[in-house]
Amino acid sequence: MSALAENKYVALLRDNPDYRRLYSGQIVSLLGDWFEFIAVQTLVFSLTNSGFATGLAIIASNLPAFFLIPIAGSIADRFDRRKIMIAMDLVRACLALSLLLVRTADQIWMVYVFQTLSVVFSSFFNPALNAAIPNLVRREELLTANALSSATWGTMLAVGTFIGGVAVGTVGRDMAFVLNSLSFLGSAFFVSRIRTAMNQRRVTTRKGLNPFADFVEGFRYAAQRPQVFWLLIVKSGGGLAGGVILLLTVFSFEVFHTGAEGVGFLQFARGLGILVGPFIVARFVNGRIGRAQRFIALGFLVVGISYVLFGLAPTILLAMICVFFAHTGWGSNWTLSAALLQRLTPDHIRGRIFSMDLGMLTLTLAFSTFVTGVATDRYSPHSVAYALGAIFLLFGIFWAAGVWLSKQRAPSKWQDGLISAALAQQHDEVM
Repeated sequence: MSALAENKYVALLRDNPDYRRLYSGQIVSLLGDWFEFIAVQTLVFSLTNSGFATGLAIIASNLPAFFLIPIAGSIADRFDRRKIMIAMDLVRACLALSLLLVRTADQIWMVYVFQTLSVVFSSFFNPALNAAIPNLVRREELLTANALSSATWGTMLAVGTFIGGVAVGTVGRDMAFVLNSLSFLGSAFFVSRIRTAMNQRRVTTRKGLNPFADFVEGFRYAAQRPQVFWLLIVKSGGGLAGGVILLLTVFSFEVFHTGAEGVGFLQFARGLGILVGPFIVARFVNGRIGRAQRFIALGFLVVGISYVLFGLAPTILLAMICVFFAHTGWGSNWTLSAALLQRLTPDHIRGRIFSMDLGMLTLTLAFSTFVTGVATDRYSPHSVAYALGAIFLLFGIFWAAGVWLSKQRAPSKWQDGLISAALAQQHDEVM
């Protein structure tokens, strides 16, 4: 990273105390999340020895968000996002401790119940968080803020899963569940200290909550704007092959025979890739919309090839290298799609757009995890890795072709130029 780029990220944290508080809360919360992820994965797999049963834990922690798309987005657009985030953190702090009750294989159902309840409340937290960022930073800082946020997600994934894997393998899982609970309390503390309004004033005065009508309004907004629509399916397209997350656990136990520590190593490589990818892509994109779209297509290509090579890796070290490169691509795509959606959607509808964005991801991720879990119980994990890599490649081709055709058919509905300028134009249109 150049000194100029480095100063840009440091300056954002130094000069914007409210974004710094949000960022600090994210660090604390994510560290606990990844401790818990390793603990839950190893708990279920060690008690059941089943990829399918382990995959169900991932499904339980994702799928319910899809069914909450209409109401979660509506709540994020109509009510105080800061209060929503604090309330959800406090509830999740209690739920995290519930996993301490699971001790035997016949209690695995409790994992699914508690994971489902946790994601229900996360479904209200995440759209509020993503919709609030443009209200805390300047327009020209949005790509910087999203790159920093994604890199932090990757850093905490790397650190949390690595330390979590070692900790679970040495001192047990209970400490991970306790730390995750405390992390939610830490997040609530930092968010409570944010003073800048996280909604535009006119949003909070709207009356008559109607989630279905609000959802339809958000859906129509995206459907009538192809540039928004194609960005909206970037994450869900990646979710179609999201079973690779489960595959890391299966490879660690069944291929490399490294147990919880191996899961931590592979997840560390995943996090490191997500850390590096956003910084690299932000430098090359340089704020240009068209260039960002081309890098999204390239990201799918990198992920697909890397996971095919992962299936061929004879050692966990080479597998870690493949996972690292795969998730530089995935981290880049996540950052670019989020930053562009934040710039191209006005505040009064942004919560619904991000609710759909994350909700569709959870649906495709749950489907892919279910299929991957069934497949790993019946077929070679290597074959499953090849298939998932191919899905990434095919969707990348589909996405790139769809964007190109849409531009050819309706060029007036596509904006190019500077990303921040595009946001200003959209903002002026809706005011």
